[in-house]
Amino acid sequence: MTSTDLQQRDDGELIEAILDAARRGDVATMAREAAEVSEMTRNWATHIPWDDLAALDASGADGELARVVADLTEMWEPAHLRNPVDPDEEYALDKNAYDFYRPAGRDLLARTEDFYGWVQARRRTETWQYSRVLEAAPDSIAEITNDLGKRTRGINFNSQDYLSFNTHPAIREAAVRAMRDYGPHSAGSPMVLGNTRISDELEAALGELTGLEHVTLFSTGWSAGFGAIVGLVRQSDHVVIDRLAHSCLQQGARAATRNVVRYEHLNVEAVRQHLVDIRSHDTRNGILVVTDGLFSVDADWPDLVTLQRVCREHDATLLVDVAHDLGAMGPGGTGVLGMQGLLGEVDIVMGAFSKSFCSNGGFVASRSPALKQYVKMFSGSHFFSNALSPVQTAVVREAARIIRSPEGDELRARLFTAIHALRDELTGRGLTCMGEPSPIVPLLIGNEKLARTANRLLFDRGVLAFMVEFPVTPTGSSRFRLQVQAGHRPEEAREAARIIEGAIADSRAYLSSAFGSAAR
Repeated sequence: MTSTDLQQRDDGELIEAILDAARRGDVATMAREAAEVSEMTRNWATHIPWDDLAALDASGADGELARVVADLTEMWEPAHLRNPVDPDEEYALDKNAYDFYRPAGRDLLARTEDFYGWVQARRRTETWQYSRVLEAAPDSIAEITNDLGKRTRGINFNSQDYLSFNTHPAIREAAVRAMRDYGPHSAGSPMVLGNTRISDELEAALGELTGLEHVTLFSTGWSAGFGAIVGLVRQSDHVVIDRLAHSCLQQGARAATRNVVRYEHLNVEAVRQHLVDIRSHDTRNGILVVTDGLFSVDADWPDLVTLQRVCREHDATLLVDVAHDLGAMGPGGTGVLGMQGLLGEVDIVMGAFSKSFCSNGGFVASRSPALKQYVKMFSGSHFFSNALSPVQTAVVREAARIIRSPEGDELRARLFTAIHALRDELTGRGLTCMGEPSPIVPLLIGNEKLARTANRLLFDRGVLAFMVEFPVTPTGSSRFRLQVQAGHRPEEAREAARIIEGAIADSRAYLSSAFGSAAR
């Protein structure tokens, strides 16, 4: 069956056909119709044995066929027959941010109102996961308040502090010392007088960690990714970028040139084909190939060895974003680059300090002093932004020192003990952890209604997790991005997994009762 055929019938029509076949005891037709049901509905209604309908006893003697019919009937019961629901909650759960992405109208202010109404509905129903406030320094436990003023305390998988540096005495002492020596002030753009002696030392330390000696600092990781691309790429150049690369890279590519190709996630052969196509008609302009090292919502990484080789075969330049892996993974904290034996070998590396280095900021590194000076001059987010403050710089410099020390190895070992405990417990309870073991554990949910409702329960039950949906993920692919820290004890991870499983199960039951779908 072709993809065109698959798009001709929606899930409602298919389920009606499945129910009709079930009434005749025709399990073969049930299975054939079920094969066309969308992945979104399958992820939502995991209690329906979509792939095993042909194996049902057509006589109904064991009662299994009747159970499936009851579940499907309940899923597709007309809305007017369901239990009364809070209209705010129905609106909050039914809509997605994508529904408001292309507002109509000439008044730029007025056309934001519909979106704001949806945000208010989600806030009132406690399904708005953004803009939470910390009440004290976060560790493996944190105390937070949502934007309705409701406070909770729980196991913290919401912070991005992979090595638990936020409470490390040496990190805090470095911040105090910088405050004493330089004060809180950042004196200007790094191109004017924003640099300090310790920012020069930080550039040297990052050069040693990445094997790329020419490092440029940025005030945020986002500005480093965006600035690296718009600083180098011109309108006639090309960008070939993984379709799941970070937002700063995607937006940098679109700002720099119209010649942007988004390739299938991790598919190096697709990159090769795109480079061949581009070079077949353009031998004069540059090509920048862009990828993450560790992808932050899927927890996987590309074959960088082959990708770098393919780039050089076609006169293309490779840029790798190591924001989530540098410091937290790989030998000596060298991340995916070190794991693949590529220290000092990748054309351009950029990263952020907010995950493993306990501060804001970012950097771009290469082996080329010319590229460094060019990026400093033509990346607006470097030239025209204030520099990292001395306190931020000192924190990152001290973090880099610890990362390269035996203590760094010990912290990464503790981190991965917690990671494996969490993944093993979630998987053992029948939940789906995506990707490979890394500080990010993506727990796939799929349907946004279920994810938002489960997230509301987790807030009340003492697990702090970041639920991601569009625009972080495509619609229908929501998940919890659980961010593990070295400070998490394995028993905390296992306890969180138990609570998460319960919240998901209770959310399914609640939604089934309130909206007549997904009983299990």
